[in-house]
Parts: sequence; C-alpha cells; structure tokens
Amino acid sequence: MKGLAYTYYRAKYILKMEKKNILWCCVLTLIFLLCCSIYATKVYSEHIQSGIAQKVIRFHVLANSDTESDQNLKLAVRDAILQQLGEELEKCHNKEQTKQYLKNNMDRIKNIALQEIAIQGYDYDVNVSLENTVFPLKKYGELTFPAGMYEALRVEIGKAKGKNWWCVVYPPLCYVDVACSEITEESKIRLQGSLTEEEFCIIDSAEQEISTNVKFKIVEWWQERK
Repeated sequence: MKGLAYTYYRAKYILKMEKKNILWCCVLTLIFLLCCSIYATKVYSEHIQSGIAQKVIRFHVLANSDTESDQNLKLAVRDAILQQLGEELEKCHNKEQTKQYLKNNMDRIKNIALQEIAIQGYDYDVNVSLENTVFPLKKYGELTFPAGMYEALRVEIGKAKGKNWWCVVYPPLCYVDVACSEITEESKIRLQGSLTEEEFCIIDSAEQEISTNVKFKIVEWWQERK
C-alpha cells in the first residue's frame, strides 16, 4: 500500500510540475512573441519615417513667445518669406536643388524676416538655419508625418520659445497651402509623386484602406511611444 501511495503522489507531483513547465513555456513564448512584435513595429515605423525624411525638406518657423502678438508676427514672417521665395522654390525639381537653393539664400531669407519684423514694429533678431531637426508626430490637414529626424529650414524669431508653424518646403507645398488655408489636391499630388505608394498611403488618411490603416496605426503607436 505504501508503495502504491508513493507512486500515486509521485505521479501527481510530476503531473503538477509538468503543468507548471507548460505554463512557463506558454508565458515565455508570449513574451518572446510580444518582443518580436514590438521590434517589428519599431523597424517598420522607422523604415517609413526615414523613407519620408529622405524625400522632404520641412519649413519651421518658431515664434518669440506664445503671446498673441508674437504668434501673429510669426505668421507675418512666414507669409513674407513664402511670398518672396515661393515661385523660385517652384522651379526646384528635386530635393537637392531645393537644398542648394536654400543654402544659397540663407542671408536673403534672414533679411526678409528682419524686414518684416521691423515693418510690424518689433526689433527681434532672427536665426536662419538648414539642419536636421527632431520633430514630434505632426498632423498637417489630412496628412500625418511620423516623428523623427527631418531636414528643415528653421527660422527662429527672438527667443524662439513660442509655438511653431511648419509645413513642407519640398515638395513645394507651403505657399500654395498658405494661400488656400488648406491642403490642396495639387499639393497632395506633388507629395504623392515624391514618396513611395506605401509612404504616401500611410501619411494620407484620405487614401487609407483597411490594411493601410492598420499599418498607419502601427506607425502612429510607435511614434507616440517615442
């Protein structure tokens, strides 16, 4: 009897341990799959962001402060720059041409900004640069640009501590959209022509089908985590 009891309890113990091992195997498998999923999300999101970043130049105007007057001044400076440079930027047929044009006209851009600031009755200094800048996830009408590093023309007014305004200077969307106060179909076509089909569908909510929308949510989720 003792031998049977021993055998019974031993078998029961072994079965219990096997169940624990199976449970731990399931837990570890789930953790592994979750890590793989997060890594794949990271890789895909950064692939989309870097692909877009390689094809665009953003325009970033930073106000002196968040006061109403400084915010209005920011928009006046933006308008002055775009009005004087818009048609010339239209003649740039690729990103490198646009980049070279901006480099050649940095002093001119600064002078346009300083002149507009003086016209508006202020004496703020201006810093103009073309540099790689980290942007958060940004919505631009129907377009959503992933967070990450982008090359940008930055115009910093005064202390540059206020809310900023931004758009895309290549492909040349800015001056058309400012004039129309919205993203035009012409602008979307320009951007679509510069990006891959997948990149454009990811950032353009109006073009998203179910499968693409899932991909966009993956990109958006990872960008928000960043």
